[in-house]
Amino acid sequence: MSPGWLPSYRMAKAGIYPLLPFSNRIRAGKFSWEGLQLALPLHPGEHHAMHGFGHTAEWKLLDCDDSSAEMLYSHHAGEHGWPWAFEARQKIVLDAGALSMKLEFRNLSDDALPPMPLGAGFHPYFPRRFAQHVAFDALQLWHADAEHVATGVDEITAQHDYRSARAIAADDELTHYYGGWQRQASVADKQGNRIDISASPSVSHLVLHAPAMRDYFCIEPVTHVADAFNLAQAGLSNTGLQCLAHGHTFSCDVRLDFFDVTAIPE
Repeated sequence: MSPGWLPSYRMAKAGIYPLLPFSNRIRAGKFSWEGLQLALPLHPGEHHAMHGFGHTAEWKLLDCDDSSAEMLYSHHAGEHGWPWAFEARQKIVLDAGALSMKLEFRNLSDDALPPMPLGAGFHPYFPRRFAQHVAFDALQLWHADAEHVATGVDEITAQHDYRSARAIAADDELTHYYGGWQRQASVADKQGNRIDISASPSVSHLVLHAPAMRDYFCIEPVTHVADAFNLAQAGLSNTGLQCLAHGHTFSCDVRLDFFDVTAIPE
């Protein structure tokens, strides 16, 4: 897609877009990394950098057929305040009743820079009717401040436990960050139409976002918690932040399986 096709402050509330080279927020767009002091552009209307820049960047189509597409994003050193050069490949495959997406990164920077910190993920939007049945298992719930930046971690309370399926009401307003996600989730509507979500082992965090009285909600499989870059520097563990050495690669993937009971003959 071409750059600027949709202003970042008007992100389409549909589909699935890639999150890279970080997901969610970096507080004030600033963090330090092995002697570097980074300042990233703030998201319009926010006080923080948000969702990286892969979702508004130009991707080159490498290959496609009736059921798959592969795209390449080439990041030049210094763009968007990010000093590392890297490339990201995105492969999307449609199977019978399923959609899979894979992201693969390669650090193209030279030895003049330290290894690159990295986060990634997937940001799907689901119709709100599928919030009638939301189920997943995780080990931790990260606290967040009023601007949805994570500050610390604790056990999951009963109020926020989705190991047994529960509904998210239309007037619920929530944004929660889960760590130790077991890489399986399920959403369904009242009729039993269901979407199962699964991910690769490195995708160990999950964002549950449901704005009040909107026609969508989000379950975002990601590699790290919001503001992992600063939390890791502060000494917190299990943030999910990745570190990619020069010339090395990292990949993560997600799969959605669709079960439409209304399409099954009686």
